[in-house]
Amino acid sequence: MRVLASKAQTGNVQLMDIFGTPHLGLFASASEDYAVLPPGIPEKKIELISSILGVKPVVTYVAGSVLIGPLTCINSNGLILPKIVLDEEVEKIRRAAPSLNICIYDGRETALGNLLSANDRVVLVSPEVPSAERRKIADTLGVEALTTTVAGRMHVGSISLLTNSGGLIHIGASDEEVGLVERASGLKIYRATVNNGNVFVRSGLLATSRGAIIGAHTIGPELMIISSALRL
Repeated sequence: MRVLASKAQTGNVQLMDIFGTPHLGLFASASEDYAVLPPGIPEKKIELISSILGVKPVVTYVAGSVLIGPLTCINSNGLILPKIVLDEEVEKIRRAAPSLNICIYDGRETALGNLLSANDRVVLVSPEVPSAERRKIADTLGVEALTTTVAGRMHVGSISLLTNSGGLIHIGASDEEVGLVERASGLKIYRATVNNGNVFVRSGLLATSRGAIIGAHTIGPELMIISSALRL
């Protein structure tokens, strides 16, 4: 692991892997207050993630899986979980993060982290999400819902990442898509890749307005764009 100096005194950037892979975004979700992480990550690494991001860790499986990122969407107000989540997992999250509203998504889709991308102002929603579920998601997260594609693709959550200070999006996103997200979020949105050319930016990142954990294969030019985009 390597700590990189931040351009902001309030944040920092760390290269890391989780479970031996740089695709660390597959295994966690983070808001300004919490990071949901699976069991099995070494305690020292959990402490480091918590410190860099400035969050409280919530350690649990979701639907018995370590793939927290693709299964969940979180912001400061709420957490969206798939209907395959186990009751004991929901109860564990409620105990660890009592301030979060929790919504159990009732549609057929389960990879909600691939379909949703949120900060504390907006949630980007895939056109595949039914309107009734979209309303529930927006109410739970306490934000505006923007239904959009990214780079013409439906899985907007896997190819974008928003914090309260900046955002990243698939390098193939159109000017119209970028403009929509910028107007809805009030942020400058940068096209980016992670882990040496991976367009699925969410898979290689965990970030808040205070810091970022970035996949260990990410190269210098990518780090510069990510740090600038997230204002770190």
